[in-house]
Amino acid sequence: MHTTARFAPLALVAVLAVSNLTACASKSQYDDAVARGDSLALVNTQLQAEYDSLQILFASDVESAALDFDLLRDGIEIELPSDLLFRSGSLEVNTDQGEFGPKFVEYLKGNDYLVFVTGYTDSQNPIGSLAQRYPTNWELSSARAALAVRYLASEGVADERLWAIGRAANDPVTTNDTPEGRAQNRRLKVILRPVELVTNTE
Repeated sequence: MHTTARFAPLALVAVLAVSNLTACASKSQYDDAVARGDSLALVNTQLQAEYDSLQILFASDVESAALDFDLLRDGIEIELPSDLLFRSGSLEVNTDQGEFGPKFVEYLKGNDYLVFVTGYTDSQNPIGSLAQRYPTNWELSSARAALAVRYLASEGVADERLWAIGRAANDPVTTNDTPEGRAQNRRLKVILRPVELVTNTE
């Protein structure tokens, strides 16, 4: 019984020490969470500013309904018809000055956003010479995304910022029953994401 009484204060000290360590850890975690929240709020403010500047930079394309912008919680989405980036009837990137490609490259060189490019097709399978290289819409949509990304990389956008994804005829924006609808579904979607947001969600 004396042994228990003698070591009781030591046990109490140990419990208090553990409690203090836990409190310190919780305070540290709280401070980190607050810091992350402030950082994310700043990034979201910057996203809004970038979204507004993109609307101005590509105003003529927006007015002609060639581009569709959307401000997301974690980035900026740009949706464009394939023929805005590629020459009509081909997978060759249109690099003429004043076209979307060169202007977009210059914009990307001014920031460090991660760039996710997704290619889409209509519901019709590739035909003719196109089918020899791309047997299904999976290959075709992936090729469109990959060629867009390869173009950006060739113009100086860092490889590690780029992703290329093919979605075939999935997620159509309208019907595939008309030529006009199929043209709208043949498109690219580009999502710009700040590095900070991607890092904080991993």
